[in-house]
Amino acid sequence: MNAILTIAKKEYQLAMRSVTSYIVFVLFLVISGAAFATTLFKIDLAELRGIYSIIHLLFIFFIPAITMGSIAKERSSGTIELLSTLPIRLSQVVWGKILSAFLQVLTLLAFCLIYFGIVVVLGENIDYGAIVLGFSGLVFAALAYISIGVFASSLPSNQVLAFVLALVISGFFYAMRYLLVLMPLSVVRYLQFFSFEYHLASFSKGVLDIRDLLFFVAVTLIFAFLAEFNLQSKNMMQER
Repeated sequence: MNAILTIAKKEYQLAMRSVTSYIVFVLFLVISGAAFATTLFKIDLAELRGIYSIIHLLFIFFIPAITMGSIAKERSSGTIELLSTLPIRLSQVVWGKILSAFLQVLTLLAFCLIYFGIVVVLGENIDYGAIVLGFSGLVFAALAYISIGVFASSLPSNQVLAFVLALVISGFFYAMRYLLVLMPLSVVRYLQFFSFEYHLASFSKGVLDIRDLLFFVAVTLIFAFLAEFNLQSKNMMQER
């Protein structure tokens, strides 16, 4: 556990000193802020459900940007081989990278709390349960997307390719909500469980369904395991 925290702390500190991270942060906040302002001033609606949907969409593009270099840059520089010779398990490296990216996303979401303050001041009949659970759902969804991004980053040594792979995989889980309308009703009841938006719906309504929580946890664990397995298999091939 100490190794995971050490890796996460180091990676987080490096990210917070990176110009690229601040560019990603600023773009995210500008786009989400513009969407919130449009809802507030043009539609005259002080609520957060709409901005939650926008933030979820932004995750598809911005989380891959945050995670694309998590392992790919280690492989391109050769430091991943050095890490494999240290008394650190590859699972600890993977979870350290996931935790670092998660802290970055939490930092980003912390700035979004200003939207909550505005709604509290201007809104009426506020459903605080829906606000808190909706935000919590985004946090769990972000963790799952981060795990996908770290897995994608473990495949190539090229960061741009890692970004594209993470975008495609994450986009699949996001776009499933739109693909369901094209499928027979007999399979919709099963495929809908692969849609992130389907599992976020209960959170945004202020309903905590343990099945939705377990889905995001399962996705996180599965892709973290795949990232570790991929790194282990590459190390075994290099040792031959």
